[in-house]
Amino acid sequence: MKNIRINVLDKNHHIEVIDFKVDLLLLAGWTGRDKESVMKHIKELEAIGIPRPKKIPALYPISSYLIDTYNEIEVQTQQTSGEVEYVLFINENIEYITVGSDHTDREIEKIDIKKSKQMYPKIIPPIVWKYDDVKDHWDELILVSKQWINGEEILYQNSSTKALITPSELLKIINDYGLSCKNLIVFSGTIPTITNKLMFGEKFRMEIIDPLLNRHILYEYNIKQLPKVD
Repeated sequence: MKNIRINVLDKNHHIEVIDFKVDLLLLAGWTGRDKESVMKHIKELEAIGIPRPKKIPALYPISSYLIDTYNEIEVQTQQTSGEVEYVLFINENIEYITVGSDHTDREIEKIDIKKSKQMYPKIIPPIVWKYDDVKDHWDELILVSKQWINGEEILYQNSSTKALITPSELLKIINDYGLSCKNLIVFSGTIPTITNKLMFGEKFRMEIIDPLLNRHILYEYNIKQLPKVD
C-alpha cells in the first residue's frame, strides 16, 4: 500500500491537492483497438527476442511502491526503455487520468515479462485531470513521447487515445479478472513506435494533450546507467 500526493487540475484551472491511496498497481498490455497495430507492437518485441503473449489484453499486477513522480531513474543496462501510456486512478469508478511511462528492462522481458515489469519504476507526473472533464471527448486526446539518444531529440510515439481501448473497456476487463477496483492505479498499455523499433535513450519525455480544452500534461525523466563493477 502506498499514498501518492497529486495535484488535481480541473477544466477551470483550479487545483486541489489530494493523497491517493494505492492498494494495487496494474499494468495493462496489448490494449490497442486496432488488432493490426497490436500485432505490429508484438512483432517489434519479437524482433528483439520477447515472446508474444498468451492472451490479449493482458494485466500485470506489480508492487505499488514502484509508482512515483521520479525525475531520474537508475538502470542496470542500456537495454531499458519507457513507453507512453494513459494512467487511470480508480476508486470503484474512474476518478482521474494522467500520462505515465512503464519503464521496462527489455533483456529481462525476453525471459519473464512479469519480472521485467517489476524491475524499474513506473513514472507519472504530479498533475492529473478529472476523468469526467475528458470522457466526452476521450478519443481526441493525444499521447506523445520523445527520447534523447546521444543528445539528439527523437519523436518516438505519437497517436490519439483512439488507438487504445477506452477506460470503460479497460475497467470491464479488470472486473472480468475479478480484481478489486478500490484504490487502484492502472497503466493502459502503449501505442506503437514511430521508429518501428525499440530505442534506448538517456532521457524520456511523455505527454498527453487535450486539444479541446487546450491543455496538456508533460513530464520527463533522465535515465542513468549504474556503473559496472566486476
